[in-house]
Amino acid sequence: MSTYFTHLKPALILLCVSWVLISATGFAAARPVNIQYEVAQGNTASGGETGRGETLESILENYQNAVGGQGAWKELNTLKITGNMQSLGTVFKSTVVYKRPDKCRIDFNAEGMTFIESYDGTTPWQVGMVGKTRSPVPLEGKRAQELKQTCDFDGPLIDHKKKGHKLEYVGKEEVDGRAAYKVKVTYENDTVDTYYLDEKTYLPFMVKGTTSIQNKTIKSTTLINDFIQTGGIKIPYYYEFELEGVPTNEIFRVSTVELNPEIKEELFSMPRNVKDSY
Repeated sequence: MSTYFTHLKPALILLCVSWVLISATGFAAARPVNIQYEVAQGNTASGGETGRGETLESILENYQNAVGGQGAWKELNTLKITGNMQSLGTVFKSTVVYKRPDKCRIDFNAEGMTFIESYDGTTPWQVGMVGKTRSPVPLEGKRAQELKQTCDFDGPLIDHKKKGHKLEYVGKEEVDGRAAYKVKVTYENDTVDTYYLDEKTYLPFMVKGTTSIQNKTIKSTTLINDFIQTGGIKIPYYYEFELEGVPTNEIFRVSTVELNPEIKEELFSMPRNVKDSY
């Protein structure tokens, strides 16, 4: 599943976090902007107009406008997000960094444990996710493909034709009293996600798809909330992940956001050992 950590990126990115936790336990100007919020209670989403045309093109256009517009996003070249991931009774300090067009890295730390997934545009790699190894190793299989999808800076709902994704508007559905446009995303590897966009705001509030745990495909649902205007763009500050067969949900709350921080290329490349990393 792929998300748009601003548009929707976290949904995907943080499903990487969910996978790691389960495996481990059985736009603004081109200068750094550090913005810290106390996450509001309830949905802070706003903007958009109701039902201006139920076509795929109009829905995608309204979605892009709802999250800040194409111009604001094109000014954004790097992104850093920190927060807390609650899973299985443990709180993991998490950091996610992106660099346009397709580099990203996810770090989680708790109780002396360090887990990393990263993609430098060529090689996906990981630390501490297989047999609790502390040495960086290449990431392979389904998780490697999912990580590459996750690292798409703008997410699957933007420029989908250039990326080789197939998008379909598959109608409206009411979810807990909330009307939603459903957009089906089929990736080049034939995995599928369905995005639910609020009929009034065009902001996504749920994504249904699959994720991989130890090369097994498992159904997943990501709930997205607390959209906050942040330096000219609008991003969600709350994610909740539900995985088939897992008794409790994981919850990620964003603490800080930095737009266009300086990020060196080597941050994403596989180091000789973890101490070479940040």
